[in-house]
Amino acid sequence: MKILKGNSGNSVLLAVVKAFTTVSGILSTMIMSHALSLELYGTFSQTNLIVTTATNITALGLVDAVNYFYNRSNDEKVQKAYINTIMGFQTITGIVAGILIIVLSNNLVEYFNNPMLSSFFWLIAFRPLFANLNVSLQYLQVSIGKAKSVAIRNAGFATLRLVVYAIAAWILKDITVVLIAFLVFEVIITVFFGWTFVKEKFMIKPYEIDWGKTKEILGYSIPMGIYVLTNSLCRDIDKMLIGGWYNTDQYAIYANCATLLPFDIISASFLTILIPILTRYFGERDYIHGRILFKNYLKIGYYTAFTFTLACMILSKEMVLFLYGEKYLSGQIIFILYTIVDMIKFANMSIVLSASGKTKTLMICSLVSLVANAGCNVLFYHIFGFIGPAIATVFVTVVLTTVLAEMSAKSLETSVWKLVDWKEFLAFVIELSVAGTICFIAKRALEAVAVSPIIILCILGGVYVVGVLYLNKKKIFLAMKEINALH
Repeated sequence: MKILKGNSGNSVLLAVVKAFTTVSGILSTMIMSHALSLELYGTFSQTNLIVTTATNITALGLVDAVNYFYNRSNDEKVQKAYINTIMGFQTITGIVAGILIIVLSNNLVEYFNNPMLSSFFWLIAFRPLFANLNVSLQYLQVSIGKAKSVAIRNAGFATLRLVVYAIAAWILKDITVVLIAFLVFEVIITVFFGWTFVKEKFMIKPYEIDWGKTKEILGYSIPMGIYVLTNSLCRDIDKMLIGGWYNTDQYAIYANCATLLPFDIISASFLTILIPILTRYFGERDYIHGRILFKNYLKIGYYTAFTFTLACMILSKEMVLFLYGEKYLSGQIIFILYTIVDMIKFANMSIVLSASGKTKTLMICSLVSLVANAGCNVLFYHIFGFIGPAIATVFVTVVLTTVLAEMSAKSLETSVWKLVDWKEFLAFVIELSVAGTICFIAKRALEAVAVSPIIILCILGGVYVVGVLYLNKKKIFLAMKEINALH
């Protein structure tokens, strides 16, 4: 099929592989949730929270800068200067982060009130360094036309991870092996993609920092980094607060049920391909093609993400039982609320502002949303208790997404109303509502005759998702075709 060639073809491949790696990650979480005690899994989740936060702090927007500056020039000498400088800063910040995690280890143990954490800091301290280098190198691979190779190799690494996690959790009942595997895999992947890029293009020398380009790079990357960091803190601040307010068992329940599931997997796969194209359109002031690109990207996003999220809302009990086990059922409402967040975030609304270089605007938006989220988390906790922070997350996500959509439309010299075919969108919403109602009634009927929750999930979830996507396949493929026509 012609639709599966070019930009759309690469994006579909990335989506397939990302789906595979995502499923692998979900299976890992399932295995560990079912196999480990709440305390042990809660400890593991706390280490992930620390690593994620440190990774986003030290990123400084440099990952995005790799894509932005490398694709702005065809001069290899200029490209080398930018890449060496970016990688140099990435290495420095990663090392500093590792040292700080070790220095602050006692404070972190005290905050989470979990002495078990003290055994794992040397295993997690330098993961942020390799995680950021790894992503940067993969961006470079995509920029030189190796998106397919990146996707396939990531699938292979994901398979290996799953095997290790299964052995560690199910057989050994030990998170130490898992954390060692995390670190080892990050190092191996970083070395592998670094060597591959060098073989294909040029030697990366992070020690050769071009100080003359520092201001330009940091001028772009730091605002973007603050945006990414504050977004991360907005996403995780409820977990941070729950970690301080509740014991490790309760934290495990909240952290798992408050996990954003990858319902945007198809639209997100287009980002890697589309950001360089959109960046070029802005450079050429070609807003017409920019609008076409973004409009079709949004269409693919809501057709796919809305279908998955509504199915999970209706089948939330069955999903929690399947993914995490019965001991996590008390977090079902948290799961539903985060499914709503998933629906709202059906597309990355920052793509336009990032491609247009308006990173300071993104930074300001994210800082305001972080402050608002922190305040709402505390307020809603006192009003609603355990579920309050999740409600706050939904509220702030709605507001931020609306603001970013309006700003993105303005950058493309149009309005939100013109970026969406509202007649088509409304028809889709009605279609979803009817299908959802039928699914809910069928679920109640099957529950009445004591059908297993897992069977209910498989039958109804499968029929619902496949049915809705099949009914709208022509519209999705048309959007892909229009993206494919852009260069």
